[in-house]
Amino acid sequence: MDARQLVRRTPVVRPADALAPALAAMLAADLPGLVVRLDREFLVIPASQALRAVLPRYVLDDAALGRVWDEASADVLMQRLAGKQVADLVAAIDRDRDGPDHVVEADATVVELAAVMAAAHLPLVAVVEDGRLLGVVTVDDLLGRLLA
Repeated sequence: MDARQLVRRTPVVRPADALAPALAAMLAADLPGLVVRLDREFLVIPASQALRAVLPRYVLDDAALGRVWDEASADVLMQRLAGKQVADLVAAIDRDRDGPDHVVEADATVVELAAVMAAAHLPLVAVVEDGRLLGVVTVDDLLGRLLA
């Protein structure tokens, strides 16, 4: 079995897109991450990292400082998405340009998929064929196949 057989459709966003609708599309597709088209490459951003766009820097630096936010104040976090673009999220993540890839070729084996996910700490990877995005394979899809 190869990645092509496990692939599922995914919304693809661009840096200039508004962030809130991009995240809403990710949730509507029931995906654990966002696929961003950057020129000729694709970047996968785990949903957990999308929180970097709403959290204040001081909370990212020291999670214990999040305790000073009560529930009413936490509602303000979602307001921080207003006016933000996907580019703001791309800039906020810790992106290792020399790190593991977020993309596999369509003929990648399940072991290759697992290795990329594990090495890059990703809950999904983009699958391409001839430079064209076919979709994604999620860790749930992969584990479902491995455990079947």
